[in-house]
Amino acid sequence: MKRKLTILFIMTFIILIFKNYEIVLQSTIDATTIWLNKVFPYLFIMIIIQDLLINLNFSSYFRSTAIYIFIMSLLSGSPSGAYIIGKLNEENIISKDYANKTLIFTFFANPLFIYSILNTIFLNKYITIKLMLILYLTNFILFLYYKKDLPNQSKSFKKVNINLSSSIKTSMNTVTIVLGVITFYLVFSSIILNEFNISYPFNILFKGFLEMTQGLVSLTSLNIKFKEVIAITFISFGGFSIHTQVACILNEYNLSYKYFLKGRLIQTIMTIILTIIT
Repeated sequence: MKRKLTILFIMTFIILIFKNYEIVLQSTIDATTIWLNKVFPYLFIMIIIQDLLINLNFSSYFRSTAIYIFIMSLLSGSPSGAYIIGKLNEENIISKDYANKTLIFTFFANPLFIYSILNTIFLNKYITIKLMLILYLTNFILFLYYKKDLPNQSKSFKKVNINLSSSIKTSMNTVTIVLGVITFYLVFSSIILNEFNISYPFNILFKGFLEMTQGLVSLTSLNIKFKEVIAITFISFGGFSIHTQVACILNEYNLSYKYFLKGRLIQTIMTIILTIIT
């Protein structure tokens, strides 16, 4: 039954693609533009850097590997955090159990992008800084809470030869996957919105939960109640586009997506509460 429904969905989607060809074409162009201007420049170089640092066993300089993962994920943004965790597990620097549990508290959107888009939405640096602090604080709380449950991990001092060309190839493979996921969700959401004529405010929620960037951009010209709550919900949950990007990376390293999902649900609830009361 599940197989038949999946085939039906795919065939229906193919028909809708032909019916909405112009929308598909424009959505693909928009997705490529978002990826090229907002995602590729930062993600590409950060994965190369993270790959080189892991090969240099840089994590051994930290008192705890979890601290290293937390800091590097914060600086790199998503889905780099998932890549860092997967790579450390692949190099036997951390165990699979250790890797899965760190997925709970290591989701960070690109800090430069978040600062820029929040400034554009609210035109108020106080709100921007407040929301960013809430995002970082909730992740730090999750880090403190779940760090105690991490298994004992002996440090590995395995040395790996530096291979820049390999790091570049790895980075290109990852950013290409991200481009594909962003394009799929942007095309899918555009077709659904056009076919079913989903109206405000459900169209914004639909966009934001599918693709975070698209949802945040939709908020820029609106003056609505709970705008801060909606914005921080989109960011802390990440959108199914980012979830799919992370799931693709985790699948390559045979890690469990459910821990990442658990972290996003808990953090989303925490950020909503803190945003409302502050």
